[in-house]
Parts: sequence; C-alpha cells; structure tokens
Amino acid sequence: MAPHAGRWQRVPLIPQSRHATANEMDAVAAAPPPQGPVPPPVYSSLIDEWQALGRTLPGIPDREWDALVSRPIWPGR
Repeated sequence: MAPHAGRWQRVPLIPQSRHATANEMDAVAAAPPPQGPVPPPVYSSLIDEWQALGRTLPGIPDREWDALVSRPIWPGR
C-alpha cells in the first residue's frame, strides 16, 4: 500500500508551470494597453445611427437602466 494512502492532498489551483516569472511580469507591465478593435464600416454606421436616435449602444453604460436600478426597491419605505 502506498504511504499516506487515503489521505487528502492539497492541490494548487494554478499549476507551477503557469506562474509567470518576474521578467514576464515586467514585460506585461511595460507593454502598451491593447487598442480596441475597429468595427467594420457597416457596424460603425449602425452605431452612429443608433446613437443619433438615443438608443442603447453595446459597450456603453445605459443611463436609463442605471437610473432604474438605483431606485429603492420599495418606494416610501
């Protein structure tokens, strides 16, 4: 029978091979932030049209929704 048979063994959530070294961390910190992808022209024109109509746009907070969820659940209490 193996030693420690039947005992629990702690297993790390991140394997040692996945831990970044100090040099890798420095390279990530020094890299410029990624630029967002440029949407294709058909989507750009659609977003411009929706924005002109005051509609909700993907990736932009919705002011009406924020106002609704910030109200108390039970008014008057």
